[in-house]
Amino acid sequence: MKNYILLLGVAGVALGSYAAYAGNSATMTVTATIAHDVSLAVTQALDLGTITINPAGTENSFIFYDESGAIIDSDGDIITAADTPTPGYFTANIPNPLACNDARPACGGLSLDSGDPVDPNVISNIFGGNSDTNFCGFYIKYTGSSNRFKVFPNDCHIYNASDITAGSKSKTINISYNPE
Repeated sequence: MKNYILLLGVAGVALGSYAAYAGNSATMTVTATIAHDVSLAVTQALDLGTITINPAGTENSFIFYDESGAIIDSDGDIITAADTPTPGYFTANIPNPLACNDARPACGGLSLDSGDPVDPNVISNIFGGNSDTNFCGFYIKYTGSSNRFKVFPNDCHIYNASDITAGSKSKTINISYNPE
């Protein structure tokens, strides 16, 4: 009986200490940043080829391309000829590449950013000059294998022929991944 009373006394002190401790608690938030290693890698740069213009043209011009680069529609007197563009290709290990089965400027967490604050999949001033009215828009599409994607032009527009300068032009499109 003496052992039970001693044991009961020890249990009572322990329970009392726990109760006193439990009334004095705090919580802490634990945070972590999870990064996806999508291993984005460009395997071929996009090339629009040669676009021939009439610098004296006054009628707004545009070209619409299909995903193979073929011209499906054009109008105006500024653009007089255009090569078939060579699409750009990149690989990305994203969770759902099939989200990019349809051509679009952003899909599956992938997006294009040309630095244009209004429309990031548009490259303004690609033809030289300072006019935001001369631009090309681009799309991404999954090729169907090996996490390979292509970037190709959807359309190019020239509304101001006087801003265009002859010569080779180069602009940058950033490809990024942000989980959806």
